[in-house]
Amino acid sequence: MYLTHRKTGFRFQIAVPADLQVRIGRTPIRIPLRNMSASSARRAARLLSGHAERLFITVRALRGSDMTDIRDEIIAELHQQLDGLLEQFREYQDKSERLLAVEVQSARLSGQNDAMTLLQPVGAQLGMLADGMQAIEKKVRSLPKRGQEDAADALTLMQTQMAALAEKVQMSLEGGPPRPLISECLETWTKARRDTDIDSKKVDTDYNRISDFIRFAGDKPINKYGFLEFQKWSSLLTRVPANLSVRPEFKGKTHQQAADYNDQRKIPFKKMTATTIETNYFSPLKIFFRQMAAHHNFTSPLADARVSISGRESTERRPLTVEELNRWFKHAAAQGRAEMRWLPLLGAITGARIGELIFLQGKDIYPMQDDSGTKHWILDLRTDITDEDGTADERKLKSRAARRLVAIHEIFVTVGFIKYAQSRRADDWLFPAAFYHGKTRVADPADAASKRMNNMLKKVGVHEPQKVVFHSTRHTAKDIMRLARVDDRTNDIQIGHALGTVSRNYGSKVLVADEIEVLSALPLPKGLDLSPYLESGTRRG
Repeated sequence: MYLTHRKTGFRFQIAVPADLQVRIGRTPIRIPLRNMSASSARRAARLLSGHAERLFITVRALRGSDMTDIRDEIIAELHQQLDGLLEQFREYQDKSERLLAVEVQSARLSGQNDAMTLLQPVGAQLGMLADGMQAIEKKVRSLPKRGQEDAADALTLMQTQMAALAEKVQMSLEGGPPRPLISECLETWTKARRDTDIDSKKVDTDYNRISDFIRFAGDKPINKYGFLEFQKWSSLLTRVPANLSVRPEFKGKTHQQAADYNDQRKIPFKKMTATTIETNYFSPLKIFFRQMAAHHNFTSPLADARVSISGRESTERRPLTVEELNRWFKHAAAQGRAEMRWLPLLGAITGARIGELIFLQGKDIYPMQDDSGTKHWILDLRTDITDEDGTADERKLKSRAARRLVAIHEIFVTVGFIKYAQSRRADDWLFPAAFYHGKTRVADPADAASKRMNNMLKKVGVHEPQKVVFHSTRHTAKDIMRLARVDDRTNDIQIGHALGTVSRNYGSKVLVADEIEVLSALPLPKGLDLSPYLESGTRRG
């Protein structure tokens, strides 16, 4: 029994005992534990392990005639057991959150009480000053005319000083003097980010999501927003339909209007997931407020409080099976357009993103020689892109980890891809047709290619909305390397994932010769059929 952790959460797995493999199958029993914490996942795994062992004992006692779909029944029983555990965990979490809310409120009241205690002497002093002012005014009125004028001047000065002191006290209670409007801060912050190596598309997306918050909460000084405004924003986003920007029904509508419209539909559109809300909306807000708070010297309202996000669960992508890959490759190998032919194979074996593959040029694929003189082909994503006018333009990638070398499997020599790549000049696009729809140049070649790939998956009967799309090839490549016992760090560098721990960040951040050699000769999945590429290559030759 052991736990594995994926991007989508923990997964429990237990091996089928050897004496039951003929009846149940050799594939381990796997149960996704969803978004549990590590400690909860360990407890759940221990309980599921014990329950599975009891089920195995029951299976041993059954006769052969009672074995119909017994594996599915075991998995269903474990899922039912997990649902019960999750319900218990949720009850515990609800009680914990209620207790935490009480403690937070108590701490807030205590803090306010402490602040009032500190301000009481100031208030008392102001009160004494006010009483003194009244006494002075009476004395001034009783003085001779000349004396009244001199005393009045002194009194005016004292009144001015007292008003200034009262204003400072009030300003302190309200969080200090107003800082610039949030809209002004957003423009300054976005301009500064454009001068960094952050992907321009990411910068634009973050700008739009923070602008959405400003439209909801209003354009105020950046230090005048309270925590509840963010919580209300989160509650609204849980009602907003997914793919808001691409649905014509919501064009020109605010998030509030879109949510209200969707609620009134007889069959509402699917709403945004909690992951989308957290990643696309609140992650940039947290970074923005943290940096602006440091720059303008105020406390971010998101610094010490956690916004509750309760959107629907995300759909978990899955890798493609060997049988699905074979159907896809058979169809792709017969295509005339280069990107339609090669992208499925490149994605599934290298794990590169479609946006990385579409913008490849002839110079980006070349052989690298190891110490023994053996050459292995690589794909270089560290180079600049050469524009049509001959100028160099920085390659746009999703993250810093994506700027990498990618080892190319030796099978690409066999099926003819390397020969095709060598036929392209250094500054030629590897897949030029991907930049056009007919004779019209497309605005986003990667997005257009992604749609073509998903349409191809639909044609071969493999596509599942959200679950099986072209991006699933990255999951497939991860599994191929994992099953071949490739080191996790090498796996992450090849796929372009960030090295999450301090220890993994030590050493070379790009593949070294030994790693490239291992990946170029990686054992491919048993049953993977690449004969369509070989046969079509022979015909083309």
